[in-house]
Amino acid sequence: MRKRLLTLLLALCLFVTAAPLALAADLRTGLDDVDGFYAKQQRSNTCTLASAAMMLRRRAYLDGLEDWAALTESRLRRVAWSYVGLSHQFTISGMTVGYGDFDRKQSVTDQIVALLRDHPEGIVVYNRSYPHAILVTDYTDGTLYCSDPAPSAPSGRYPVSQASISITKAHSYWYVSLDTNAPQGVGTSLTAHDFVYPTRLAPGSDFALAGTLTSPAAITAVQLSIATDGGTPLQTAAAAPDDTAFDLAQLNDQLDLAALPTGSYTLTLTASDDYGGRITQRTALLVAGRAAESAAYSGSAPILREINAVDLTETGFDVECTAIAPEGGSVAVLFSAWADAKQLTLGSVAEREGDKFTIHVSANATLLDIDSLLVNITAMDTDGNTSLGKLLVQIRPDEDSEDVVVDQKLL
Repeated sequence: MRKRLLTLLLALCLFVTAAPLALAADLRTGLDDVDGFYAKQQRSNTCTLASAAMMLRRRAYLDGLEDWAALTESRLRRVAWSYVGLSHQFTISGMTVGYGDFDRKQSVTDQIVALLRDHPEGIVVYNRSYPHAILVTDYTDGTLYCSDPAPSAPSGRYPVSQASISITKAHSYWYVSLDTNAPQGVGTSLTAHDFVYPTRLAPGSDFALAGTLTSPAAITAVQLSIATDGGTPLQTAAAAPDDTAFDLAQLNDQLDLAALPTGSYTLTLTASDDYGGRITQRTALLVAGRAAESAAYSGSAPILREINAVDLTETGFDVECTAIAPEGGSVAVLFSAWADAKQLTLGSVAEREGDKFTIHVSANATLLDIDSLLVNITAMDTDGNTSLGKLLVQIRPDEDSEDVVVDQKLL
């Protein structure tokens, strides 16, 4: 029974991961206008605990958790407080808090600003010389803002110049190192805007491609290829933008459409980004004796989110997720799991009910003897656009108990 429960616990951890930064930025709308995040410390020595509670409320709010206000100092005390103060690592409500030291040889302010780019919920900053901790919430229009839990400090959110400590001499910080509540997947990401391509050309005539690719993440690869009907490649244009936008006209110099002889061809545009979004657009191209004709395509990768393991039993559980084709078309969800270069769970199609997809996973004793898993969840629409959630899970023994520790990372 213990092994079965361990298997289910491990499997449950496979389907949760940290939120993409772009999604957090979208959800932040109105974040700094919510007064309910902020509170004063309940005791004279609990400034770190109170600041962590404020930080976690903001993170839970970004994740869309309705009970974010329940993350109080009293509730955190049971899991995060020891006789020496706030623990350097703890987990509550699906959020793991970690700890770090500032490099005192570098500007502490610059380090805080850099951390806030990845942590819109804020970070807890601790000045050991005072000693006291505050929640630094954001860096907006050149000003750092905070909330100080000290009873003598103002309430709410305000510039750090009004705090009871100086952040320029801070020593350490706490931050949300892992968040398993946020939607997994790419959200609305990689999108092709008004891709203009030829569908018919007269022999010897050329054509200028047009259009733009955009993504909240870096676009990693773009390729346009021309092949014969039999699949033999003739011309290829490629780019690795490493940017959030790409002008498709930049591919024109690598193509020579005027050199194509009379015949039928397949023109394929593919692009991918750091979120796992992939666009594949295939179209027929006819080179024949008529004036040029063209068409346009706009499309984006499916939205993949809200992945959860539910209905746990001794023999298995279900995985639920939401998948949406932004263009309104059909979408399917595939699932597979790998370990030690072997596919443990074969690729299977999830059952659909509206925008909800469900896959049943049987508890497999084989999972007990592995130390790492790679889980793939793929949403695909009818145009071949895909969004991929890829999660690496590593299992190691807990040195202080008989339990195991599960570390997870979105690739």
